[in-house]
Amino acid sequence: MGQERSVRPMGISEGYVSTTDLRVFERQAGTGEPVVFVHGFPQTSYQWRHQLRALSEAGYACFAPDNRGFGGTDAPGARVCRSLLADDVIRYLDARGIGTCTLVGHDWGGIIAFKAAIDHPDRITRLALLDTLCTTWSPAGVHGYWFKAEGLAEAFFAEHHRAFVEVLFAGADSDGLGARPQNPWTAIPAGVRPRPTWIDDEALAHYVSAFSQPEAWAHAISYYRYGLPFHEVIPDPAARHGERYRSLPESEVAAMWLHDGGLEQHPGHSQFYDYGPEDRHKRYPHPVLWCYGSYSGRVSSSASSIPSGNPFVEQFPRYFPDLRARSIAAGHFLGEEAPATVNEYLLAFLGEGR
Repeated sequence: MGQERSVRPMGISEGYVSTTDLRVFERQAGTGEPVVFVHGFPQTSYQWRHQLRALSEAGYACFAPDNRGFGGTDAPGARVCRSLLADDVIRYLDARGIGTCTLVGHDWGGIIAFKAAIDHPDRITRLALLDTLCTTWSPAGVHGYWFKAEGLAEAFFAEHHRAFVEVLFAGADSDGLGARPQNPWTAIPAGVRPRPTWIDDEALAHYVSAFSQPEAWAHAISYYRYGLPFHEVIPDPAARHGERYRSLPESEVAAMWLHDGGLEQHPGHSQFYDYGPEDRHKRYPHPVLWCYGSYSGRVSSSASSIPSGNPFVEQFPRYFPDLRARSIAAGHFLGEEAPATVNEYLLAFLGEGR
């Protein structure tokens, strides 16, 4: 099934598993009921180190693979789509001999986990989503438009891949990343900021090294450019389900980003585009936990209520009839910024069925 393995502190082992088409790097800890973790951008399975330790100590078998193109997993360079990435998860379960599991995803890992769960509810018996989304893109995510503009992301990451990680995680001065339209992360304030306490030297070195691989940023571009095909959702009483869809070519979304007055002045910017219209009327029947960072200000809600008020937050109760939501007083990287709270919520969620 695999090759050589090494054991890190706190009982987390590292090694490789071969699926039908990829050599997958993984981190694993514990024995018991399986829980599989899918990481986000621009991270690797390393982001789950706190959850692997806590949940394995509580009696769960925890598995965290690197996504295709990231970390130690193969980077074949093929254009990605959500179905391919979801199938990567299912093939990983098959290679690992896991029949059913709880699936946990963050950021892009949540996009992948959603697709795997909605298409394979017989394999994914519980789903936990951490600061992520299902199929509805928020206009606030301006980088989603930027990635569609061919050439911009390629040039940006070739020049700034190290600085990008240091700005995102370690408080480095964002001024060197440039202005729009070359850089979509201009909301990060200029000037040196204190490094967050949740990123130590080892974590920063890991993320810098992992995203210094050209294959990593090439796959990240493919994920965003081709894996999230924007569609306009058009109400139509004559259509099935009362709506139809218009696919936006990458060039049209790129033109929005490059609009003379800026993205926010483009008349189409305020729309909540959908990148998975083929899934909009599916439902996932099993229990779901959705944790979101309170930083977002997307809606006002109590810590344990299901938010409402716009198509972004309302996608969750639409897809998940058995949903519980938790707001966490942290930023986007919940599992690292607030590991104790995330672990508490995950363990309570898993314990519901025991």
